[in-house]
Amino acid sequence: MNNNILNQNPTLSPLDQASQLSPKGGEKKKMLETTVMLTPLVDAFSILVIYLLVSFSSSGEIITISKDMKLPEAAKAQELERSTIVRLEVDKIFIENEEIAQKDLVSKFIEIKKQLSERRIGDEQEPSLILQADKKTKYEAINQIVLAGSQTGFSEIKFAVLAK
Repeated sequence: MNNNILNQNPTLSPLDQASQLSPKGGEKKKMLETTVMLTPLVDAFSILVIYLLVSFSSSGEIITISKDMKLPEAAKAQELERSTIVRLEVDKIFIENEEIAQKDLVSKFIEIKKQLSERRIGDEQEPSLILQADKKTKYEAINQIVLAGSQTGFSEIKFAVLAK
């Protein structure tokens, strides 16, 4: 009459469960099966995800450069905010990945300035240009873009560089 649930299902200690010999006549038990605890794994993955989210730079869009372009290095550099990108490659000028002829440069800058001023009503910050050019590019090629930008009213022309 002493049939309670504890007497029917005896629990063994972890040491008894790991033993290969049973106290009943020396027969062998099954090997101890290991189980994977999911709670520590979920904790580890949660910490990893939180770390990656915090360390991810979400300050702006990523500015891409072509694979054969080597930007100049600068000792002091600031993080660039997203604005109109002008890329100067060998005998080619690209504005936002669209190739522009040298003679159409001023008219395209005027068009971009007009579009930006329509979008930025009430914004005090003047539109700027980001110039990407290889470090071996000649001054004359860079100067034509700087002059066209300043003639059309772009107050800031920033150069994309690599920080040392």
